[in-house]
Amino acid sequence: KPLAELDLDQMAVLIGMVKGASYYNPVRNPQRATQRHNTVIDIVLEHELISETQASIQKNRKLVVTSRNKRSLYPAFINLVQRQLNRDYDAEDLKSEGLQIFTTLDPYIQQATEKSVRNTVPVLDTRSQEMQAAAVVASTDSGEVLAIVGDRNPSFAGFNRALDAQRHIGSLMKPVVYLTAVKQPEQYTLASLLSDTRLRVQGEDKKIWEPENYDKEFHGDVIMYEALLRSYNIPVARLGLELGLSNISDTLKQMGSDKLLPPYPSITLGAVDMSPFEIASIYQTFAANGFHSPLRSVRAVLDKHGTPLKRYQLDVKRETDPAAIALINFVLNRVTHSGTAKGLSRSLDMEVAGKTGTSDNLYDSWFAGFSRDRVAVVWLGFDDQRQTGLTGSSGAMRVWKNIFNNISPSPVKLDLPDEIHMVWIDQPTGLRSDKHCENAVELPFIKGSEPVEYAGCKAGSPLDWLKKIFK
Repeated sequence: KPLAELDLDQMAVLIGMVKGASYYNPVRNPQRATQRHNTVIDIVLEHELISETQASIQKNRKLVVTSRNKRSLYPAFINLVQRQLNRDYDAEDLKSEGLQIFTTLDPYIQQATEKSVRNTVPVLDTRSQEMQAAAVVASTDSGEVLAIVGDRNPSFAGFNRALDAQRHIGSLMKPVVYLTAVKQPEQYTLASLLSDTRLRVQGEDKKIWEPENYDKEFHGDVIMYEALLRSYNIPVARLGLELGLSNISDTLKQMGSDKLLPPYPSITLGAVDMSPFEIASIYQTFAANGFHSPLRSVRAVLDKHGTPLKRYQLDVKRETDPAAIALINFVLNRVTHSGTAKGLSRSLDMEVAGKTGTSDNLYDSWFAGFSRDRVAVVWLGFDDQRQTGLTGSSGAMRVWKNIFNNISPSPVKLDLPDEIHMVWIDQPTGLRSDKHCENAVELPFIKGSEPVEYAGCKAGSPLDWLKKIFK
């Protein structure tokens, strides 16, 4: 309803919900909502805006809500279509009768996404059954949205969390920070040493910011590859401050985001609010090897004569450095083998790439990942910012995995550009190594950026290695 059409008791319910939209939800928690409603009425009376008689009448009225079983077919997707029609087409043209609207919806993938949310979220939320969910699945190449879910009950036509829930994105920001670094190969590579030691930063407000790693430990000097693989907080915070927050913001724009980042060092750890749809747009650029296509749900609109309506011009493709993207995607694939998403590729029996995300105090559980042809983002959390008790891997990743188990994606293929070649690196020092040396890891480098100096071990050929053993 328009605001002007609401009566006093409806306003009182809505005002009461501001303190906790889920906790005082009148559908799920009518008793709490009624108590809050009465509190608001008392305050209105206290300010002498109504009489005691009017207050008594309002407090004795029965709480009226719409049916909880309000169901709709693909409500979150239809909501996106409506918004993008209004964005991309002239309003007068859309008033014409007999329009034919062709969308990007894939019913099979939509149903698989809904099934995963319906079946997985209740298992993860055994206590309250109030944990919410959102998911977006899109094509990596075209940016076409194939499926979208905005509620743990996917057919409930209410608040669309996929588009409108603004939540801290946690470690999903880290690949953007590292991408900003490796775009400068003369200064940074995946073998660059980063310091994982105590960090204290004083802000303009004189408050001290002191980030911690998830395991509450320090790891000394670590190479960039390991820092991203393990999702350490302190190295990326140091790196972000070194790079400059404005440069990170520029990279985010190249990836397809219009989000204005606040000038706080905590943004390097994802202390910035975004929707699942915005995250899907950013990770689509990773999945498409640096080519960004705005996510869209409408392919075409025809009038009753079959003539296409004129569409506003869209920036259909923006490009960031494909070689730098390839380095980060290499690590995002390894994350699903031995990093924070350990075992994901193995459990799916196919290669994928992705990143877990967990906000402070376990308020938000995220997973953003992609195969060769599909990119998807899943978010879990409570509307009233309660702790979920879930990390990105123990929560959202399980929903994501169940989606990909049922949509037959193509394995991710890490196509390295010609200017990149593989070099064996000594992991503790970041210096050059050989395949058979202890702690050796093979990493991609933009040609000319690889280290020249060798670490202590230079094993030579496998035959030389065997000779040393049996000498």
